[in-house]
Amino acid sequence: MKKTLLLTLLTVLLAGVAFAQKDTTTVKPVKHKALDWLTGQGYYNRDSTWKIGGFLGLTVSQTALYQWSPGGTNSFSLLGVASAYANYKKKNLEWCTNLDMKYGLAANGLLLEGQAEKNLQKNIDVLQLSTNVGYQIKKELYVSLKASFLSQFTRSYDYSQTDFSLGRDRKYTVSKFGSPLIATIGAGLTYKPKDWFTLFFSPVEGKITYVSGPLGKDTTGMALGVAAGQTGEYLNSSYYNNIDPTRFGLQAGTNVMAQLGAELDILFQKDIVKNINWKSHLNVFESYTNNNYNTLMPYFNSQDTLMSTVTISKKTQYIPTVNWDNDIVFKINKILSATLSTRFVYQYNAQTPVEHNGFTEVDKAGNPILTYNKLQIFEQFGIGLAMKF
Repeated sequence: MKKTLLLTLLTVLLAGVAFAQKDTTTVKPVKHKALDWLTGQGYYNRDSTWKIGGFLGLTVSQTALYQWSPGGTNSFSLLGVASAYANYKKKNLEWCTNLDMKYGLAANGLLLEGQAEKNLQKNIDVLQLSTNVGYQIKKELYVSLKASFLSQFTRSYDYSQTDFSLGRDRKYTVSKFGSPLIATIGAGLTYKPKDWFTLFFSPVEGKITYVSGPLGKDTTGMALGVAAGQTGEYLNSSYYNNIDPTRFGLQAGTNVMAQLGAELDILFQKDIVKNINWKSHLNVFESYTNNNYNTLMPYFNSQDTLMSTVTISKKTQYIPTVNWDNDIVFKINKILSATLSTRFVYQYNAQTPVEHNGFTEVDKAGNPILTYNKLQIFEQFGIGLAMKF
């Protein structure tokens, strides 16, 4: 009886192998049809080694008041979100590349002539590219090399420091494309049990933060590199182009902060329930060594009209830097959706403005009060157009 069962099982197994071999050798690769661009399941090439897909979204929120006795302010906001991926998979080799972009504008007050530029301000600007090449060593586990690039599209300004002297309207530049520019590269392990979840850990990763020169302001508010009393186009250019490196954790007067540390990167994207898709990207970096880490923190306070300084411990360089992005898309119909976007950033020694009841606090001279060791939060919810492909 046992021999009969064993023989039968062996016969079925051999027949299955023979069928599978016949199937793979006689059936030619078939090009996958482009899937419905609202499903977000992506598009395959002919032999299924490449899969590409992405998301485009535009959301708007608006408040209008006219002769409204309780008071208030007209407001308008616009947020564009785009993401794309290209994944290659063949045998034990996998290569995944992701591009994420966000750009948002917000206006408090009417967009009238002469006031539009002042009232309409940028509130988020993200350009991020990452790529991960891995070789499968076990099921769901890869030895990987990962690199990333993070910057922004356009200039950001600190409108509270606009220079109106001599009839000028010069806005102080906080950041711009390539400044800051954050680049990382590291080797480690990637754990990918499902297509919608990826975890990468690198015990040794290099990280470079670059801020273009000239090199910001000194403690008197004068642009570094500008001689006292210097006027004309040079001063105007310095005020417009200088980036303060202390806002991004660098020492004043430096352009580059080089770090060596460990990185944890988690990417999750899935339909958590019907018609609701959640994309979450968490990145944590802890530094072992840190060149040009800023420990002298200049800041304005409510009692002074000039900057004061405080010295923090260099040991704080070991406190992890955290970036966490979330986009939750609520599908309404084929073209409309509601989108909730959030971004959390924590970097211990990065300069951040002090806010109270939604307003940036300023000192007696009108300068913003800056501090450190604070969580930065962006959140926006709106209804608009969405397209998955």
